[in-house]
Amino acid sequence: MTTTRQHIEDLDVDRWATLTRRAAADAVATAERLGMQPRPETVALARMTERDLVEHRERTGSPVPRRSLAMQVVEADHLRSAAEEHARIAQQGRLDAEAAASLARAEAEESARVAAAAGERVRAVEADAARQDAERRAERAADQKATLQARADVDRSRAEAAAEAAAADERVRAAEQRAVERSAERTTERAAGEQTVQLLHAEIEMARADAAAEVAAAEERARAAEARAAERSAERAAERATAEEAVQQVRRELEKVRADAAAEVAAARGQAAADVAAAHEAAAAEIAAAQKAAAADVARWEGHALDMERWARAEVATHLLTIPIPPFEVRSRAGSVESTIDTLYQIDHVLEVALGGGKSSFVPDRDFTLNLILKVQEQAEEVPRDLAALSTRYADEAQVAAAAGYAVAAGDAFRALLQRVDAAVTRLGTRFRSPDAEIIEGVTAMLADLRAKGLY
Repeated sequence: MTTTRQHIEDLDVDRWATLTRRAAADAVATAERLGMQPRPETVALARMTERDLVEHRERTGSPVPRRSLAMQVVEADHLRSAAEEHARIAQQGRLDAEAAASLARAEAEESARVAAAAGERVRAVEADAARQDAERRAERAADQKATLQARADVDRSRAEAAAEAAAADERVRAAEQRAVERSAERTTERAAGEQTVQLLHAEIEMARADAAAEVAAAEERARAAEARAAERSAERAAERATAEEAVQQVRRELEKVRADAAAEVAAARGQAAADVAAAHEAAAAEIAAAQKAAAADVARWEGHALDMERWARAEVATHLLTIPIPPFEVRSRAGSVESTIDTLYQIDHVLEVALGGGKSSFVPDRDFTLNLILKVQEQAEEVPRDLAALSTRYADEAQVAAAAGYAVAAGDAFRALLQRVDAAVTRLGTRFRSPDAEIIEGVTAMLADLRAKGLY
């Protein structure tokens, strides 16, 4: 038995009840502080009063008999284990309390930061409100100032309007005065205008007289042109008569050749049979050649006569000239004719455009143009023969018709181009600077050569 237990047993009933109740209350408080569940008996003892404890002790009898030493050791060991468990639980509770305290401190610091930020925002809002109040006060002051300024402007505008009204009245009076003066000036101008109109009428009459004189002169020139046209027609008729006479002469020569051939054939009949046959063959060949030559001459002169007739009837226009292009069927055999006509066109272009005095950027080349002239001189003699024989080179009727049509159109274009070249040379007259002089001289020589050959 320990001394403490001995002392408890030595206590009287009242002191025991007081000490027991206090010990039970302390045990319950300690268990609650440590987070432990107190024993129900301890809780019941803590709730009982001292009298209840005394009565309970008296009802339950004497206290528990004292335990043996072994039991006391076991109880002490049990109490020690319970105390250690309580200490461990208390240590864990202390650690939990410290962690909770740290968390609480962190939350407190965060709350402090939030509160500081909120305070900053509040101060910013208050500063913004103060600034807006200052701006409103400034705006009200500016509005008041603007109102005063507007009133001053209105007063000034009224004064200016009054001054302008007075000035306008003055201007109206001045305008009325100027209107009177202008009316007088217009009266004077009207009189001068009437005089000018009379002068214009006189000038118009003079212009009409001049126009009548010009019309009379134009009619005179027209009559002269008609006379020249009549002379030209007479010349064409004379040329046609000459051509017909030449045709008749060719026909007479043909008859003579035929008569001579017949006489030769009759004279050769008296010779030997072999000589007769040879002479007959030679005569036949000569007759065929003579007939062919005569037919060619007749065709050429008849064609020339027809051409002269067409020119006399103005069927070939020299002002608006169209250069024919041979049809596909006959173009392969009309190359020399087409080339000659194209060369003549180039010569005409040089004379009328480059040398005619117009605003042209084309500058004639002397050597090139002289080569063109030489080419025409060399090929022109073949043009009538090629055109006359063009239709005889085909057997198909369509090709024959195409060749005949092109021959007529090409012949007309050839002669028309020669006439245009001749007219251009006549208009240009005499030139003394190079290369104009050499080109005109070469064209003149070409035309003279073609006239000598009867081609123009």
